[in-house]
Amino acid sequence: MVSAKIVVAGGFGVGKTTLVGAISEITPLTTEALMTAAGVGIDDPSKVPGKETTTVAMDFGRITMAQDL
Repeated sequence: MVSAKIVVAGGFGVGKTTLVGAISEITPLTTEALMTAAGVGIDDPSKVPGKETTTVAMDFGRITMAQDL
């Protein structure tokens, strides 16, 4: 068995945590926290209505991939 890491990158509110949760074979380890004023000017929550949390470190999931990839 070969082990690999997959990095999912993208802007604020584009679905990185949602992707990890959708494809992971285990319940993902997440680091969600309520957004605070510290993110003002960096992230624009008005572009993602209803979003109240953000990932503060990383999300971790697990997936089995074909050996020949």
